[in-house]
Amino acid sequence: MDGASRYKAAEIINVNERTLKRWRSECGAVVEDQRHHVVQGRQPHQLTHEEEQAILNTCHRPDYQSLPPSQIVPLLADNGVYLASESSFYRV
Repeated sequence: MDGASRYKAAEIINVNERTLKRWRSECGAVVEDQRHHVVQGRQPHQLTHEEEQAILNTCHRPDYQSLPPSQIVPLLADNGVYLASESSFYRV
């Protein structure tokens, strides 16, 4: 038997083994990938460029520039300002 086993092949291409089995044609050849692909675009909760820039501007302010996001976000909240979550600050 030549080639990879079906379960290993399915694991490598990140599909269920049953899906791979369904894709096999009658002659044994694998047919085209039939998964419905999601069109990649902007995520619903993704920060806009302006929001990212506001985070950067805040982090560069002298009173915040030496602080980590875990301290910046609560300080902003104390002043009634919410730009993004702490994890978003870290990502930006």
